[in-house]
Amino acid sequence: MPLRTIVAALLLLALPASVHADIEALLGKYATTDDGCASGAKPEFEIRRGIVEGPDLLCILGAPNEAAGGDEAYEAKCTQGKKVHLGVLTIDRSDPDHIKIGLPESQDWIALYHCK
Repeated sequence: MPLRTIVAALLLLALPASVHADIEALLGKYATTDDGCASGAKPEFEIRRGIVEGPDLLCILGAPNEAAGGDEAYEAKCTQGKKVHLGVLTIDRSDPDHIKIGLPESQDWIALYHCK
C-alpha cells in the first residue's frame, strides 16, 4: 500500500465524524470542463476520503479549519511536482453546478465539474 494512502487513512481517523459527512458528498471524479466528462477525456481530478488528486497534484487533507461564508477548509499538505505546500485547502460549494478548490499558498481557484 503506498505511503500516501496510509497517511491519508491515518489522518481520516483523526477527523471528527461531521467532517467525514461533508467530504462524503464530494467524493468522485471531476473535470475542469463543464461537459460532465462527456468529451471522452479521462477525469482530471479525483476526490477520495482525505485526498484531492489531480494532474501533478496530490493533497492530503487533515483537520478541518474555519472558512469564510459557506466554504469548507482543511489543513492540507499538497505536493505539486516537486514542491510541497502546507496550509489550508478551501472548497467553495456555493454554486450548484460546480465546486471550486483553493490550494494552499494560492490565490487562484480551480473550478471542478463532477463527472456524470
